[in-house]
Amino acid sequence: MHRKLLAMLFGIALLALPGRAQDSKLNGTWKLDAAKSNFGQFPPPTSETDTITVTGNEFKQQFTSVTARGTQNGSRSCTIDGKEVDLTPDDTRVQLGAIKLSKMQCSWEGKAVVFLETANFNGGVLTDKLTFSPSDDGKTMTMDSHITSATMNGDRKLVYDAADASAAASPSGMTATPGAAAMIHTGSGDPPNLSGTWKLNISKSDFGAIPGPASQTDTIEDNEPSVKIAEDQKGGMMGDLNVTTAISTDGKETTSKGMGDAEVKSTAHWEGGTLVVNSKTSFQGSDITIKDSYSLSADGKTLTEKTHVESGMGNFDSTSVYDKQ
Repeated sequence: MHRKLLAMLFGIALLALPGRAQDSKLNGTWKLDAAKSNFGQFPPPTSETDTITVTGNEFKQQFTSVTARGTQNGSRSCTIDGKEVDLTPDDTRVQLGAIKLSKMQCSWEGKAVVFLETANFNGGVLTDKLTFSPSDDGKTMTMDSHITSATMNGDRKLVYDAADASAAASPSGMTATPGAAAMIHTGSGDPPNLSGTWKLNISKSDFGAIPGPASQTDTIEDNEPSVKIAEDQKGGMMGDLNVTTAISTDGKETTSKGMGDAEVKSTAHWEGGTLVVNSKTSFQGSDITIKDSYSLSADGKTLTEKTHVESGMGNFDSTSVYDKQ
């Protein structure tokens, strides 16, 4: 965990450099929630599905909107660099049906992407400022639209829900999946014990935007509510590290040192069979929160650590999988 905090802080610093982009919770497929939306003076669609992809500083939106007049497919794409771009009528970066844009501009506004489009409309100039904002939990996206022209001014607020085709629930009487089984405990309902020696399985892990180490072995002593994690890492972004971190699963706050001796405050608790550690710190004037979730496989042979980082400089995730030795 201590290695994670160091590496994440260093990774955030890299993401903040010019030319490096932040990860985005806008990625995914979104379904319009008409009941939560406000269409203003504009007629609402019957339904709409958007797919948004943010790769580095490249933004792409594809949408299918069903209205009383039929189905419209459209797309937008741009580089999120704040630069205004002149468009020709046949430019493929924006396909909005009969409306032809003359200019566009994309920029970051915190976690939101702002798409400013300009079009020649009814002999005048029309601008539409579209702000795509994800919720903190990644389950909702809001698109605020402000349209301005010589003859029309109006606002819309469209709310979208993340499309999730997978069903996580296990009906009564049916066999639970291995992930769900790890959260089911008999008897007193005590959480699983994470004690043991764990070796990082690099091929099964996903380190996201941060390069992983050459190797790592963790030794965990789980003596509830005290949990001690000793990490022995070789190679990687932070080089060789051998550190030990102690946390308390009863919610008591513990303190450790992060990058540049920044103070890292952590609290830990169990959520079913998952140990959740929430940490907060600051780096280069930006507040940072880190959530680590440790879960044990049903057979007790695999430990998975999922890490989610949020800061004003970017958000990203990683998954580390360990095999018991």
